[in-house]
Parts: sequence; C-alpha cells; structure tokens
Amino acid sequence: MEQITLAGESLAMFEETKQGYLYMVNHQLPELSEHLDEIAEANSHYHFFQVGSGLKKVELKVQAASELEEKTKSEISDVKEDNQEHQQKLSDLDKKYQELRKTLLAKNFSYGPSVDKLEENLAQIETDFDHYAEIANQGDYVTAGKLVSKLDDKTATLEKNLEQIPPLYRNLKNVFPEQLTEIETGYKQLREQKYTFKTDIEKQTAELHALLGENIINLKKLAISEALSCNDRLDAGINALYDELERELAARQKVEKNVPILTKFIEHAEKQQRDLLIELDRLNQNYTFNHNELEDGHSLGTQLKAISTQFKQYQTDVQKGEVIYSESLSQQAKQLADLKMIEEKQAAISDSVQNLWREEQEAKEALLEFDSEIHRLKREVEKLNLPGLTKEYLDYFYRVSDEIEQLDEDINKIQINMDKITKAMINIQADMDVLTEKTNDIIASSSLAELLLQYANRYRVRYPEVAHASAEAYELFNHKYDYAASLEKIATAVDKVEPGAYKRIEDEYYATSPAKD
Repeated sequence: MEQITLAGESLAMFEETKQGYLYMVNHQLPELSEHLDEIAEANSHYHFFQVGSGLKKVELKVQAASELEEKTKSEISDVKEDNQEHQQKLSDLDKKYQELRKTLLAKNFSYGPSVDKLEENLAQIETDFDHYAEIANQGDYVTAGKLVSKLDDKTATLEKNLEQIPPLYRNLKNVFPEQLTEIETGYKQLREQKYTFKTDIEKQTAELHALLGENIINLKKLAISEALSCNDRLDAGINALYDELERELAARQKVEKNVPILTKFIEHAEKQQRDLLIELDRLNQNYTFNHNELEDGHSLGTQLKAISTQFKQYQTDVQKGEVIYSESLSQQAKQLADLKMIEEKQAAISDSVQNLWREEQEAKEALLEFDSEIHRLKREVEKLNLPGLTKEYLDYFYRVSDEIEQLDEDINKIQINMDKITKAMINIQADMDVLTEKTNDIIASSSLAELLLQYANRYRVRYPEVAHASAEAYELFNHKYDYAASLEKIATAVDKVEPGAYKRIEDEYYATSPAKD
C-alpha cells in the first residue's frame, strides 16, 4: 500500500481513514478484549444482568469495528482503482492527443481559417494534459478527477471540430463559389435571351457572397454553430436561385408551345361570340328571353375581351423582354380553362335559343289540336239535342275556350314568350283532359238516361214507384240538365222491378256507342 503515492485531497482522505483504523487496532480492540474479560468474570459469578448489558455494548462496538474495517478495505481498493484508472486515462488521453495532433498536421489545408484557433486549442489541451498528469502522478486523484472531466470535454470538442470543419470549409472554398459563378453566368445568358425573373438575382448573389465572407469569419473564430447555420442558409439560397433559373427556363418552353394553341382558341371563341350575338339579336326580335341569354352572352364577350387583352399584353412584353414565364404559364393555364368554359357556355346558350323556333312550331301544332278538340266536343254535345247544359259545365267549357284563344293570341305576337306559352299549353292540356271527361260523362249519362226512361215506360202503369221515379228523372233531365242524377234515379227504379236491366242496357250502349272511350 505504501508503494502508491498519494497527495492533496486524496492523501488527506486516506490519512483520515488510516488514523481511524490504527486507533481501532491500537485502542478500541484492546479495550474490547478487556471488556470481554470483565464479562466473563461477571458471568462466573452469575451476574447475569451485568453480563447481558455488557454483551450488548460489546456487540455494538464489534459491529462498529467491522464497519470501519470494511470501509478501510473499500477505500484502499478505491485508491488502487483510482490509481489504475488514472494511469489508463493518462495513456488514453496521450494517445488521443497524438491522434488529434497528427490529424491537424496532416490535413492542415482542410481547415482553412480555423487552423490557428485549432492549434491554439490543441496547445491548451496539451498544457491541461500535462497539469493533469502531474496531479495524477502525485496521487491527488480527487483533484485529478475534476481536471480530467474538463480535459475530456475540450478533447471531444476539438475532435468534433476537426470532423465538422472540412466539409464546411470545402463548401466555402470550392462548392458554393463555383455554384454562384454558374448561377451568375447562367443568369447573364438568360437575360441576354430576354428572360425576366421575379427575384433580383444580382442582389441575391451579392448577399450570398457576403454570407461566404461571414462564414469564413465564423470558421476563423471556431463559431461552429453559427457556421453550420450560415452554411444551411447559403445552401438554401443557392438552391432557390437554381430552382428559379430552371423554373423560368422550363416555363418558357411550355409558354411558347401554348401560344399558337391560345391564338387559335381565342380566334375560334371570338368567331363563335360574334355568331352568338348576331343570332341572339335576331331571335330577340321574335322571342322573349327568360333565362338571361342575352345578358350572359354579352358577359361572355366581356370575359373573352379580357383574355384577348391579356394575350396581346403578353406579346408586347415578349418584344420588350419583360416576360416572367412562370407567371405567364400560370396565366395561360387559367386562360385555357376560361376559354373552355366560355365556349361551353356559348354552345349552351346557342342550343337554348335554337330550340325556340322548334318549340314555337310545336306550340302552333298543339294550338291546332286544342282548337280541333274543343270544336269536336262541342259538336258531340250539339248532336245530342239536349235541353240544356249546367252552368258549371258551360263555365268550364268557356274557360278552356278562352285559354285556347289566349294561347292563339300569344303565339301570334310579334315577340313571343315561349316560357309563358309552354306553361299555358301544360295548363290547357290538363283542363282539356278534364273537359273531355266532363263531356263524355254528359254524353254517356244523357244517352243512357234517355234509353232507360224509354225502357221504364213498360213498368209505369203496373209500378207506381217507377212512374214516380220517371217523373223525377224527367225533371232532372229537362229542367236541371243533371243527366247523371237523372240516370241514377231511373236506373235505380228499373233495377228494383227488373234486376240487372240497367247493366244490360249499359253494356249494349257501350258496345255500340262511338263515344264509349
């Protein structure tokens, strides 16, 4: 144990432990032996209470001595381990230092402006190492432990710097300057070819050159965090300029390819627009537009004019060399979409108004059919030579007749409203269906009533109820013109005296009557 040299705090701690151990061996253990003798004597005299109390005190002292012994062994072991660890650490750090020194000397050119500061830090590490070695060899392992922690940090930082700086310096020395030169050359060539850019390329490249200088200073000061950030800004800025140059280059090809397509598209849309407006003006003389066809047509013309103006401005800007092709490409995409929409709406409006003439002809044909049908119904009723018709039926008949006359008037106006006419035709058709049903009911019920009144004559003498029913049926028929009620009255009376008679007469009527439908 005495062969290991200790100093400083380590020596003080060891001396404290040593003195405690020697005091235990030289004083506490002899006292413990004497005390055991006293207990043995007390035990021989059967002083059991004294023996019990003494044994407890001895046990506590023995336990304390045992713990001191273990602590002493542990500290001696720790001293040995500290000695071995620091000897190994001295070897490892010396090896690491030699490697760093070798790397810095061998790749001096890779570190550029950082070299002086790196060598200064390496020299400081060497000084700190020597101080650590001196303290460790003296045996002050507590102080050495504090020194080695700081030395490890400085060594790790230097090692990391030696790894990080070469790619940063290579970017500053070779990569970024070459890229900026390529961008400046490309920009100059594109400007000569009349390209224009959203970004002020010259200003951006000047700012990036300034960043190069700023990062040289960062490396010189070993401000690595700032250098990494600056490197990222340079990389992002240069890539953004490349992207803009490539974007305009690619956009111009697409824009110039779209020019003849747009030229034809605009010309075609303008021709269709002229034709559409002429057709609208012509048809508007004869028809009322109910769906904003004329307004929508003029609105399309306004949109088309705006597109044409934009396109002409593009052509002017090309001559001046003021076209930003990426913006023109976006504008062209919108123009093509708008032109497609305009032509679709032109076609829809044209189709809508072209149907007006056909709808007018169909309306005139329907008018003829309505007029023919109402006259046919009138003739059918007149052929019956009925005593009269109910007010309800006549009102409905004249209402439908008036509707037909109004339709005839509307169709023959100078400017007709086909929406109004179409709605009128739908209403007339519905009313005509009802009128036809009412007329057919009058024809059928009056004819059957007459047949049954004649048939009932054979029962009037024998059956007073039939005679009475006949009188009522005649009244309903000849004065109230309620032919359905007249039929029901006489049919009920006849069926009572001759069951099934009405059904038979009805079947014969519908089998032979032309109005059976």
